[in-house]
Amino acid sequence: MGAQAIAYTELFGNPAQRKLIQRGEDVWRLVKGHPRYAYYGTVVSLSDPGEDTAEIMASLAHLQGLGMCFYCPKSGVASLLERLETKGLRTAQSQYHRGGRAAYEASKDLLSSRPTPKNLSVVRLDATTPKALIRATIELCQSCGLTAMPGELMRGSVIPGINLIAMDVNGAPVATASSYAMHAPNTPRATEAFWGVLATREDYRGQGLAGLLGAMAIEYMWENKDMRAFNTGIKAENLASQAACAKLGVLNTDWVTAFCFDDERLAAK
Repeated sequence: MGAQAIAYTELFGNPAQRKLIQRGEDVWRLVKGHPRYAYYGTVVSLSDPGEDTAEIMASLAHLQGLGMCFYCPKSGVASLLERLETKGLRTAQSQYHRGGRAAYEASKDLLSSRPTPKNLSVVRLDATTPKALIRATIELCQSCGLTAMPGELMRGSVIPGINLIAMDVNGAPVATASSYAMHAPNTPRATEAFWGVLATREDYRGQGLAGLLGAMAIEYMWENKDMRAFNTGIKAENLASQAACAKLGVLNTDWVTAFCFDDERLAAK
């Protein structure tokens, strides 16, 4: 939000995943600029829950295949999911982690004490990045169970944001992290960013590379894009990701992200 909607041409993943992104872009064209909605390249999500949350989430699911709502209080999520299930939708939830100034300061501290390994180079994806490198970065993300995003978004040409990769001597990505503005400018949540897509190739895990790139993304978004909050969702059983986020001051909150799925719509060609 805050950039002109475009028709994505750099789409990856299987046909169902591509269709999901295209449907999300269609909905974005309708709600772009509305303060209650978030968008950072995949689907449109609700950011301000209220009495109409279940109805809006169900509509998003019927339109896109997936309906999401951020900032859902933990105390009310069970009843929300139950209402969605009565509408015939599959549901899920994830913990909502968030960092502010403490995350920025922790990122600065890490970067001042931890240089990039000498056998790796860090690159920011942009308009000049070869499509093959975009594809390789997405394949890395998918190998870690993460969603593919449009190439234009990863290049930073659609929404204010950054996607960083660490490359080995052969030019192959071994780790990645990204952050994007979630909401339209001149709205109450305009300084809030999605942060995450932390992925590391199996043979490079255990070196803290994704955390290092994540710190770079936070620093960049704070200093260059005026972002002041960094949000990410983590499954309750993913203790490793929770610990990695905590080191950067991105902490668990009293909110969750609620999901509902229209499986018939997701399977549509």
